[in-house]
Amino acid sequence: MQGLIVVTWERYLSERFGKRFLEVYRRTIQSHHVALASRVYTDEQWLVGVEAASKLTKLSPDTLLREYGRYFLLNGLTGHFCAYLLSQVRSGRALLLAMRDAHAQMRRASPQIIPPIFRYESISSNPNELLLIYDSPRHLCSLLWGAIEGAAERYGEAVRIVEVACMKHGAPECRLEVQFSPGKGQPAETPAQAHQRLARLRLAHLVLLSLPEQEGITLAELAERLRQRQVETEQLRPRLLLEALEHLQFAGLVRSNASQERGGLFHRRYWRAPTSGK
Repeated sequence: MQGLIVVTWERYLSERFGKRFLEVYRRTIQSHHVALASRVYTDEQWLVGVEAASKLTKLSPDTLLREYGRYFLLNGLTGHFCAYLLSQVRSGRALLLAMRDAHAQMRRASPQIIPPIFRYESISSNPNELLLIYDSPRHLCSLLWGAIEGAAERYGEAVRIVEVACMKHGAPECRLEVQFSPGKGQPAETPAQAHQRLARLRLAHLVLLSLPEQEGITLAELAERLRQRQVETEQLRPRLLLEALEHLQFAGLVRSNASQERGGLFHRRYWRAPTSGK
């Protein structure tokens, strides 16, 4: 499980129930380290935490997971780490479909990460209606339900969700009919915000094109490749390149030897993740 899930889960608990609660929660699950978005955790580690939070709050796991799913799509940390994905969509429906593709890509990029996979079908001529089909032994359909609500809220839309079938009630898969409709709308970007978003997106695309498919290159070598592509010097600052690499990694498009290297950040090597196959 991607570390971002664990980090934002703890943020959700802290904001929902208070910092004191988070301290008690960590003692309950015997967690002695701060969660890191860059780490990979086992499903069991996180699910134990969900059960512990349920007992401490007296709220069902489904209630907590639905609230957290909505929180995950709306909080600033997800907005930062998933900026490459979020910068390319402008509606709740588009975000759900992008999430599906991103989850499949994460599986290809790292066998250690097993995000939920769902598929969809059209159920009418209305492009804003779709049927989400979720099949996972983890039975985290409540999390998906909350994420759908969060996706709609992120873009100022209304959403109607009808549960057609659920694995928890004996069905072979969960089936959710989803209909998005206009709401208050998303606040319009200022010209400066739009310029900044597109500039970061262009840089991320160029970074991805400049990376090799194997063996990897360092940050300095990446900067040199981008310089040869006549990228402006201002955009070659390490902070901006690291940010682009980070966003691409959270989209499952870039891999690194961060877990093996011992030479420090500037000796770390990056390469493109495979985008086809299992």
